[in-house]
Amino acid sequence: MPDRPQRPLTAEEIATYDRDGVVHARGLFPPAWVERMARAVDEAVADPTLFGGLVSMPEQGFSGDLFLWQQRDAFRDFVYDSPAARLAAQILRAPSVRFFYDQLFVKPAGCHVATPWHHDVTFWPVEGEAVVSMWITFDAVTRTSSGLEFVRGSHRWPQRFKAVTPNYDPYMMDSDLEDVPDIDAHRGDYELICWDLEPGDVLLFNGLIVHGSTGNYSTERGRRAFASRWVGDGVRFAPRRATMPLLWPHGLQPGDALAGPLFPQVLPAPIAAEGARRAAGPVPPDLGLIQASLAAAGRR
Repeated sequence: MPDRPQRPLTAEEIATYDRDGVVHARGLFPPAWVERMARAVDEAVADPTLFGGLVSMPEQGFSGDLFLWQQRDAFRDFVYDSPAARLAAQILRAPSVRFFYDQLFVKPAGCHVATPWHHDVTFWPVEGEAVVSMWITFDAVTRTSSGLEFVRGSHRWPQRFKAVTPNYDPYMMDSDLEDVPDIDAHRGDYELICWDLEPGDVLLFNGLIVHGSTGNYSTERGRRAFASRWVGDGVRFAPRRATMPLLWPHGLQPGDALAGPLFPQVLPAPIAAEGARRAAGPVPPDLGLIQASLAAAGRR
């Protein structure tokens, strides 16, 4: 069963999450977990997965990666053993939680790759509101070193915006959704929030909140960040074009509840049949699904 956090989220933190769409929390993860995952992130950057090769921008210093838990044991252990599942259950008020996927965002000092304004939900082939992102930093972070900025309360906006990646991938933007507003050109029109963070600090945020960050303009400080995403009840598989490809078999049909080996239950207890394949060793992506994804992107 997952470890317990060093402290539970407070009622005030949960209320802030509900009201603003994001909350900054300290002291949740024991130092041993922070240190272990910092090492795991460094190792992942040095040896990216196939997904990492697709989303990184090495010539500009940006490293990204997704679904690391399927191929790297430290990230698998984070899913099943760290306090993350308990924190997700608390913030979602969910009796059961499943793991969605993980993602890496690393910008070393001087990496000027910005994260464009976006909300996460339109990147995902799912529908449902009970999705929380748990963004953990392993370095001290300020706005100058690419700290995340959020538009307070934007998780309640009715609009849905195109998925915009750091490299402006045309496949992901090939949708009929609205463009994200030009927030930087009208910053005074929005209530923008950003925190100075210390290693191990956590940002918990709703999949609908609009957020982004500048490049890392610090010449001394890198920004290693890791997002762990979790779902509660009512989240369903909803495939559509211009969303994140799923490169592992999952057996889900449109409208099915998100479940199975690719999206395993962790609380109230893991389901042995869902975790058996991963427990036996790393699970590489499926060649046929890779080819289908590349073909779809080639038709953009």
